[in-house]
Amino acid sequence: MWRQGQVPQDFKDVTIVHLYKRKGNRQLCDNYRGISLLNIAGKTFARILFNRKKGHLEQGPLQESQSGFRRHRGTTDMIFATRQLQEKCQEMRTHLSTTFVDLTKAFDTVNRDGLWKFIQQFGCPERFTHMVRQLHDGMTARITANGRVYEAFAVTNGVKQGCVLAPTLFSPMFTAMLMDAYRDEQPGIRIAYRTDGHLLKSRRMQTSTRVTTITVHDLLFVDDCTLNTVTEEDLQRSMGLLSAVCADFGFTISTTKTVAMHQPPPSAE
Repeated sequence: MWRQGQVPQDFKDVTIVHLYKRKGNRQLCDNYRGISLLNIAGKTFARILFNRKKGHLEQGPLQESQSGFRRHRGTTDMIFATRQLQEKCQEMRTHLSTTFVDLTKAFDTVNRDGLWKFIQQFGCPERFTHMVRQLHDGMTARITANGRVYEAFAVTNGVKQGCVLAPTLFSPMFTAMLMDAYRDEQPGIRIAYRTDGHLLKSRRMQTSTRVTTITVHDLLFVDDCTLNTVTEEDLQRSMGLLSAVCADFGFTISTTKTVAMHQPPPSAE
C-alpha cells in the first residue's frame, strides 16, 4: 500500500451506531452520540502512520498550552494551570475573565482541503500526507439502527471519528486557527517568574535570579479551549477574533455550551 499509494475501500468506510446521551429529548439527533466502527486492518495501518509522525507533530507545531492526546500530559495539567491562574490573580488582586469555549461537532466539520495544506506546512512529508488523505478521500458511512443497516452516504468533511489519527490531525489545524486569530495581538494574563534561588545556589553566589515574563491566554485540551484575560473588554475582543477565524476554518462556536466567568479581586465588591 505504501509503495502503490492506495488503500482498500474497506479501510476508509465506517459503520455508525448511535448511543443516547441520557439527557434531553430522545427525538432530537443532537442528544445521541455517533460511534464509528472501523475496519480492524485499517485501524492497524492508521496506527503505523501515527507512530511514524507522532513525535514530529507533538514537538513541532503544537502549542505548549495543548495537552490533548500528548504523551505525559492530560486534563489534570490544564485543571492545575487554570487553578493556578485563579489563585495567582487572587494573590495579586487582579481581575480574571475566563471563557470556556465549546465548538459544535469540531471533529466532524474540519475542512479537509485546508487540513492537508496545514499538515504539509508543519513539515509532514508529502508521502505521509498522501496516505492519510487516502484514508479519508472517498470515505462512506452507513448507519445501523434497530437491526437495520441503512444506505451508505459520502463523508467529505471532518477527520475520521474513532481513528487514532483523528486528534493528531485535528490539533495542528486548531493550532493554526488560534495562531491566525491572535497573530496581531497578544491577549492574556502576564506572569513574571524566576527560578528558585536554591536551584543554582544563587544566594551563595550572591547573584539574583533572572526574571522571565510569559503571557497565558489559551489553555487547550484537543478542541476544548479556555481563554483568559484581565478585563471583560479584552475577553470580548478575544472572543470576537476567535469567532471570526472559526467561520473561516469551518468551525462553529456552541453558544449554549460556551460559558464566561469573571473572578474579581478579593477587595472588589
